[in-house]
Amino acid sequence: MKRQHLIARYEHNYFRGWVVAIKRQGKRFTRYFSDRPNGRSTALQKARAFRDKLVSELPWPTKIKRKDVRNTTGVIGVARLKERTRAGRRMVRYVASWPRQNGKRGKATFSVALYGEAEAFRHARAAREAGVLQILHRRN
Repeated sequence: MKRQHLIARYEHNYFRGWVVAIKRQGKRFTRYFSDRPNGRSTALQKARAFRDKLVSELPWPTKIKRKDVRNTTGVIGVARLKERTRAGRRMVRYVASWPRQNGKRGKATFSVALYGEAEAFRHARAAREAGVLQILHRRN
């Protein structure tokens, strides 16, 4: 089944159904939709309707992650990855990621072998900033 934005499948003990969870301005909005008595698809339809109504009433999410202690590059949304290809060669690259308006993630990668360490990092940082700015300009 296709992933639903802000809706998750929840199965615990004797409850089977869907949960809608949204957080805005420090407040969490959560509601559960049981599969009983009308079935899984009806519960999902009700969850979608609730989610759509709630999203239309709430303000846009304003938090864009600014700080993360696990980040080793010093720039949020930019990571340095060391991987091995199937052939066994080592590949180092910088990956920039940012949230997009449709709920998915934007992503760009820059090879250290192609650009060099400093230039790949600079490109990744610029890509992240451009992606975040694109979101901020669409909201205004």
